[in-house]
Amino acid sequence: MLLQRLVEYSQRVNLPPCLYADAPVDWLIDLDVNGAPRGMIDQRQASGKQKRGNLHAVPTLGNLRTSAIMPLLFCDNGGYVLGRAAKNKKDERVQEQHNAFKQLVADCHQQLNLPETRAVNAFYQRHFKRLKVPDDYDPAETVTFRVNGQRVIDLPDVQQYWANYAATAYKIVGDPMPCLVCGQVKPVVRRHYLPIKGIPGGQGSGMSLISANADAFESYRLTEAFVSPICLDCSERALKALDALMRNPDTSLRVGKLVYCFWTRKPTQFSIVQMLEAPDPVQVKQLLETVARGGIPAQPQANEFYAVALSANSARVVVRSYLETTLPAVQRNLAQWFRWQQLHAGDTPVGVFQLARALYFKADDIPAHVPETLIRCTLTGNPLPMSLLQLAIRRNSAERSVTDNRARLIQAVLYSHNLL
Repeated sequence: MLLQRLVEYSQRVNLPPCLYADAPVDWLIDLDVNGAPRGMIDQRQASGKQKRGNLHAVPTLGNLRTSAIMPLLFCDNGGYVLGRAAKNKKDERVQEQHNAFKQLVADCHQQLNLPETRAVNAFYQRHFKRLKVPDDYDPAETVTFRVNGQRVIDLPDVQQYWANYAATAYKIVGDPMPCLVCGQVKPVVRRHYLPIKGIPGGQGSGMSLISANADAFESYRLTEAFVSPICLDCSERALKALDALMRNPDTSLRVGKLVYCFWTRKPTQFSIVQMLEAPDPVQVKQLLETVARGGIPAQPQANEFYAVALSANSARVVVRSYLETTLPAVQRNLAQWFRWQQLHAGDTPVGVFQLARALYFKADDIPAHVPETLIRCTLTGNPLPMSLLQLAIRRNSAERSVTDNRARLIQAVLYSHNLL
């Protein structure tokens, strides 16, 4: 159900086109309609001590592009676009990359025959040597083309060509199979090319949400991602929606090595992240009073609520828990959670991180399962495990003191089991 709900959420998010992703674009090669270069335009802006290009939706292959020569359409690094070798790169290989890029441009123009594709193709055939490359250009930086003010990669026909070309030429999809998400018989992805980034402790290059790379994970002679057949459209929508949730501070919460994402079927003004991260005493008081009167401050009243807890395990994403409930139920359980941890009248509520932090000597020691358990029990209203009580008592013994936050957690555990 998780993937289905993410695909549903993707309808509310402004997603890049198929096989496109938002990435920094550092330079524009400006061309006229005949392909004559007008110059290279620097798109970088100062970001601390470095310059960074403007984010733009560009063709991508995600984590599929490794050591093989695989050009991206009309937008790539200096080796592919200009034939310029970066540091520690062999000139022979760079020339192969450059030739492959030019061939892809020619093939695209031959099929589409647009004025913009014609200009880029003419640039490589007749005007390439006229381009003046700035002295501060780094071949590792990303370059794309603009023709008469129009970025070529933004053209719908170019975007569709890239999606069709990359899916087949780079073997992103395989034979048609029933998609587990939409149920339609479509070519399914061989590998989910979009990496998941931003989970503490994971690989910097990103991790896979769905993969099978060993015999133990394979069945019915299905390998790679075919063990969980999902069409390209559903794969893209689910992973891009998850990325959007993780990037948005209003829908994601990071506690130690854990990332929790929250969303609802319909938009709502209620912020669960703020309540869990840094609860405002005034809002908590309003929530408690409203629930005590029997009212549920939800807009709309029956909005469905979803939450997923993620952590990292080397190159893979671990889905620690997934919850489907309603927003009114979450608000009632949240009010109960604040009552459980309230030490006295007027006591200031604290966030999940402070409670988890109180159980360990330092923040880096917090394992992912502790904040996941706290948040899950808060959302569901389930009793807190006695293991948290043991951790709190052990920390009290080690420090020979009882802090307010540990006292709150001890009381919450006891209240959740009706022992107080």
